[in-house]
Amino acid sequence: MPLKFPRRSPLDIRRPGTARGVAGLAAVAAGAGMLVSASAASAAPQIVGLLGNGARGGQVRELQHALHLRPTGHFGTATRRAVVHFQERKHLEVDGVAGPQTWDTLFHLAAPAPAPVESAPASTASGAAPTSSNASNGYSIPSSIVSCESGGNWSAVNSSSGAGGAYQILPSTWAAYGGTGSPQAASPAEQSAIAARIYASQGASAWSC
Repeated sequence: MPLKFPRRSPLDIRRPGTARGVAGLAAVAAGAGMLVSASAASAAPQIVGLLGNGARGGQVRELQHALHLRPTGHFGTATRRAVVHFQERKHLEVDGVAGPQTWDTLFHLAAPAPAPVESAPASTASGAAPTSSNASNGYSIPSSIVSCESGGNWSAVNSSSGAGGAYQILPSTWAAYGGTGSPQAASPAEQSAIAARIYASQGASAWSC
């Protein structure tokens, strides 16, 4: 009498190692996800959508901080003027809205500048320290920045952003660092004093040039 074996459904047939292979693929996928997450966490802040008039929140504060404005978290007239000024300086589309292109350009430039290495001034025969090249040019920051920003015109005004003076300082920044009136109406000595404070606090990244 022939032997009979129980019939097995094709679904019951498993190739050796299949379950292990699936588990291995899942582990690899999970590992890849962890790597992507770690990379994203260390990346520069990413903008979500567009930031324009009326926008509020943490991304607006990041934008204002990078533009050297008081970080209120509210996108108002002053923030729009600063965005327009930045877009003009970087030859971007000037619309006063912080979109992906403006955001990426801004945060690339806003990386902290390395602190200048200062050496002790050498004493002269009279005991006084020698004047710096900036001071000899009449400016309190690198003259290349001044030449790029205004060409050295103490009365220069940017009609779009409101930035003024030889150092092209925004009115909000001017007031924040103790300036009175408008930058372009101030004396060269006062303009230089305020610019020196900004440079000491923020370095060359405070200017677009």
